[in-house]
Amino acid sequence: MSYISISLALALVSLWILCHRLLANKTRCLIPGPPSKSLVFGHAVELAQTPVGTCYSAWERMYGPTYMLHGPFLQQRLVIGDPKGLQFVLSRKSFERNAADRAALELFFGRGMFSAEGDEHARMRKTLSGAFSAQSIQEVSHVFFELTDRLVNEWIQNIDTNPIFDISAAIQRLTLDAISMTMFSYDLTTAKSNIPILLQKITNSPPSGKLMILLESLAEKFPVMLNLPSPMKSWCNTLRKSLGVIAEDVWSGREGAGMHAKLLNVLSELGFQNLKEKADVPVTETIAQIVGILFAGTETSANVIVECLYELSKNQDMQNKLRTELVEFEAQKGRQPNIKDLTSTVALPYLDAITRETLRTKAVLTSISRDEYIPLQFPLKGVPPQADQYMVPVKAGMLIEIPVRDGVNVSERIWGNDAKIFNPERWLSPESTAVVNSPSHLLTFGDGPKICLGRIFATAEFKVVISGIIRRFRLHKEEGLEFDFYHMGGNTIKPMVRGQQDKGPQMPLKVNILD
Repeated sequence: MSYISISLALALVSLWILCHRLLANKTRCLIPGPPSKSLVFGHAVELAQTPVGTCYSAWERMYGPTYMLHGPFLQQRLVIGDPKGLQFVLSRKSFERNAADRAALELFFGRGMFSAEGDEHARMRKTLSGAFSAQSIQEVSHVFFELTDRLVNEWIQNIDTNPIFDISAAIQRLTLDAISMTMFSYDLTTAKSNIPILLQKITNSPPSGKLMILLESLAEKFPVMLNLPSPMKSWCNTLRKSLGVIAEDVWSGREGAGMHAKLLNVLSELGFQNLKEKADVPVTETIAQIVGILFAGTETSANVIVECLYELSKNQDMQNKLRTELVEFEAQKGRQPNIKDLTSTVALPYLDAITRETLRTKAVLTSISRDEYIPLQFPLKGVPPQADQYMVPVKAGMLIEIPVRDGVNVSERIWGNDAKIFNPERWLSPESTAVVNSPSHLLTFGDGPKICLGRIFATAEFKVVISGIIRRFRLHKEEGLEFDFYHMGGNTIKPMVRGQQDKGPQMPLKVNILD
């Protein structure tokens, strides 16, 4: 088929969808929202291509916590920032992940927990939960310490020649190794594997452009469009094959010394270990789970660690206070903190406060999306803004969007006027503790039956790495550099130097060794 024929077909399909939604949206909506700049793209381009933190909070100040946006072709998107309403959405099984998102996840990564719903999702989650229990994390925590020591030694060797360098690459390698060495007993970065390069290509792919936004929107009506060739699809196919080889090696008994295969072990307990006697479907599902966990465990942790170090590099008082707490602990106990000390909320209170504030302000989730497949009404406060309570009608098929990083987590209505300011001290006051213990006030790990399975793993890893780096180094933000954070095509948030976006994601900091 020629390029002209394809373009004409896309134009006709787009026109059909646009007319269909014009008719579907003819009923007057009482919920306010910003005017759409484009019938074709709605607010999608603005959200995809502007720095994170510039849209949702501004719209909330103007229209309240709940308002209406438009996706491509006039698709209605109900944005919910009211804790009462979002708790209703996240706790109900009838609100499912967007169908197009699920189809894309399954096509690229295989049918795993991140693309499953209902009973299938519950079954997969139950299977995987043992690998991420508190006891399991304690058993593998020595890997976090060893990898942190390895990173510290590498930085010490290189600082004399280059004290200013991009810290993000090293942190990403560390978090990749942390997942691979604890979940499937394999050291990816030293094994000359192609997996780190593939992951980098996927996660650093640029934000969605107009063509990609259109194709993603059309795929909601015509999922077959996801089968079109693309670099992302090719990278993911290669990644699945490479991970399959690793899984077979581990199941065959070729595990690495001093490493763990927590994820593969819980899967093998269900009978997946005997590849010769099993059908292809269970093995395919196993690889899909590995791919999903690898992505979730590598990128999210790396991004949050990098952003925390960036905040500390800007505030020497915070950095000194944390370092002093660590030094005083060692002096009092006669040893360095172990994993129980680090994961405690009382042994190192300032480290815990920094962890909580980082997770609040640097969430990797920009938003949580859900589809409702039956018409219903649910209560919200402040819609219209002067109302105490309002029953919002939700039509079947309407997309629900819950802003996280630029929404609930930094809402002035919840956290006060300094909500966007990185301030660990807020966690040392009883008032803030009361706020976070309220339902659905903090969505870094999501909420409800789909809450992040690896949150204990991620928090423990974060504390080990941050404490190990701050104890040995002093970090400084390089003068004259300003950073913006973008939602990348691989569904991650990455820092870019303002004015140097063409160089891609980077976080150069000045690093000095402490005596």
